[in-house]
Amino acid sequence: MKFLNFLEIFRRDNWSNELTAMIGEMLQLAHGMYGHTCGVVFEGAPDADPQGLIYEPDKRINKLERNIRRRVVTRLSVTDSKGEVPSALIFMNVVKDAERLGDYVKNMHEIAAMMPADVDRALYRARLAGATATIDAMFEETRRAFEASDEELAGRVIKTAKLEGRAHEALIRELTASDLRTADAVCMVLILRFYKRLVSHMSNIATSIVMPVDLIDFYDEPQNGQG
Repeated sequence: MKFLNFLEIFRRDNWSNELTAMIGEMLQLAHGMYGHTCGVVFEGAPDADPQGLIYEPDKRINKLERNIRRRVVTRLSVTDSKGEVPSALIFMNVVKDAERLGDYVKNMHEIAAMMPADVDRALYRARLAGATATIDAMFEETRRAFEASDEELAGRVIKTAKLEGRAHEALIRELTASDLRTADAVCMVLILRFYKRLVSHMSNIATSIVMPVDLIDFYDEPQNGQG
C-alpha cells in the first residue's frame, strides 16, 4: 500500500486547510517566544512581561493543539471516507511537534534565571550566535514550507536540521572540555540541548511534506534493513 505525502493530501483534501493554518499559528507563536527569549538571554533585554510574551503564547499553542486533535477526531467520526485517515495521521503527528517547540522555548527562557549575576553575555553570543540565527530562520522556513506544502523548502529545513544537530553536539563536547566557569558552561550546554530539540522537531514537521505518512520522522533512515 502506497501512503500519500502531505503535498498529495493537501491537494485532494480541502478540510485540511483550516488545520494547516492553525499549525502555522502555533509555529508563529513559538517563533515569537523564541525571539523574546533570545533577547533576554543573549542581550539582557528586559523581561518585564514573561506572562504575556512566553506563558500566554504557550497556553495558546496548547489550546490550538487540543483544538486540532478534537477537529481530527470529529472529522473521522462523521465521515466514511478512508481517504481522510492519512491526513488525520499527519495532523496528529505534526501538532505534537509544533506543541513541543513552545515547550522547549519556554524551558530555554528559564535559563535566564540560572545565569550568573555577572554574566558576560558577549561570551554567550560569541559561542552561540550562529546557531541562534539559524534556528530563527528555520522557524520561518518551517512555517512557510508547511503552509505552502513547499517540498524544496522542506528539504532545506531537513538538511539544515541535520547539520545543526551535529554542530550542536560538537559544541557541547567542546564546552564540557573547556575552562569556562561551571555556571556558564552548564547554561550554554542546556541552551544547545534545547536548540537540538528545536531543530529536530522542525525537521519532523518538514518530513510530513516530503515523505509518505509511514515514513514521517524517518527521512534519512535506511529502509529494508539496509545501511
